[in-house]
Amino acid sequence: MGIVHGLSNEEYHATAGVSSSAVKTVAKKSVAHWKGQKMSQTAAFRLGTSVHALLLEENRNLVIKGGKTRSAKAFKDQEAALEDEQMLLTEVEYNVAQCMVRSVLNNPHAKAALRHKDRLNEVSIFSDCPRTGLAVKVRPDLAILSKMVPPAATSEGILYDVKTTQDASPKGFASETFKYAYHLQAAFYLYVCNLAGWEVSRFKFICVEKTAPFVCHIFEVGPELLAKATQQMHQTLDIIAAAEKSKDFGTGWGECTTLKLPAWL
Repeated sequence: MGIVHGLSNEEYHATAGVSSSAVKTVAKKSVAHWKGQKMSQTAAFRLGTSVHALLLEENRNLVIKGGKTRSAKAFKDQEAALEDEQMLLTEVEYNVAQCMVRSVLNNPHAKAALRHKDRLNEVSIFSDCPRTGLAVKVRPDLAILSKMVPPAATSEGILYDVKTTQDASPKGFASETFKYAYHLQAAFYLYVCNLAGWEVSRFKFICVEKTAPFVCHIFEVGPELLAKATQQMHQTLDIIAAAEKSKDFGTGWGECTTLKLPAWL
């Protein structure tokens, strides 16, 4: 399908292809966990999705402010009347999301990217991995391609991803990066976008905390980490391709694992 503009989030997820979520899950756990994972509407999911919508799709009125509690009949009635892709938040959830959005837009770097006149928001990218033959797909939050970037800044194309986080400090987000394999996401996004014809070589996270003071900070994946992540990403794609070929979607852990004394104990 190549580069597709205007595809809804639901249509993107319904289209076949290995996503960054698959790569992260297999790298951290197993093919079995990837095949068995299901999306759930948790409070954290609602908050993250609403912040994305308010920042990236601000003109579509996707986030609606509801009442105080989800259990109230008025709230349920309002929820039943929602249009496609709209999300209803409680008063508290909505106010928190607005605080987070204000914090992001008060960050000069984040605001410059999110309001760049030639930005590309949530474009769906589809390609085939020449190494494994797997169909692959990504949906970057924000792209500023090389021809769009002011010469004074850089001649390289950049992808941005908005992350809601518990801790936007350098130490805290570094820990989250490795815990949730965000570095593999960065490598995979850059790889698939380049396969599809976008010349992008840099990846940045726009991070905003989910609790007061809602600090926003920008992180860029460094070249050494990106190189290592790219290597790990290809290894993970090899594992996925082998599983698809053999139809063996197990954990690959064997029957029993010996717990060993860690160096820090």
